Amino acid sequence: MFAAARPASVAAAAARRGFASSAAARKNVVVIGAAGGIGQPLSLLLKLNPQVSRLALYDIVNTPGVAADLSHINTPAKVTGFKGAESLPAALEGADVVVVPAGVPRKPGMTRDDLFNTNANIVKGIGEAVAKYAPKAHVLIISNPVNSTVPIVAEALKKAGAFDPRRVFGVTTLDVVRASTFVSEIKGTDPEKTKVTVVGGHSGVTIIPLLSQ
Repeated sequence: MFAAARPASVAAAAARRGFASSAAARKNVVVIGAAGGIGQPLSLLLKLNPQVSRLALYDIVNTPGVAADLSHINTPAKVTGFKGAESLPAALEGADVVVVPAGVPRKPGMTRDDLFNTNANIVKGIGEAVAKYAPKAHVLIISNPVNSTVPIVAEALKKAGAFDPRRVFGVTTLDVVRASTFVSEIKGTDPEKTKVTVVGGHSGVTIIPLLSQ
């Protein structure tokens, strides 16, 4: 699935982009939606990050198996799987960072409104749980449509008196990565060194790659 030399380079990149450089700053990270198509590879990358000390994997199914597989990787992070709604409080305990790829992916024929109707209640419940069990955590929202799910989580945190705008993020790195890849293919450059800034959130109507930059 992955080339033998790849984990070291991925870990190095994760360390460069990651949390902080000192061992004292190692983080307790929770992935909510860890058994899904994004959650599993994301959890693998986090296990490879040397700045992660505890990795809690939560989902409604299959997380014990995913956690068992990842726990065999020879990096310091301790991996624990949590399955079912009753285990979410334990998963969130002591969290510094909560990453949320939970929800359903956008399927062919689905509009963003369709996606919103499905994922809105999911992320609302997650926001309420974070407010109660990990109110000081940084919350990174991947669940689509990101332009709508981030405000839902923010409002859930506000209602509980736990909102801090410096701690809630919408993750749109995918757009930057795609833009860098597409431009490097056209120009024949190294995609890792081709940087394209993308603004306008994660919506086909508003998103703009700043190619002139």
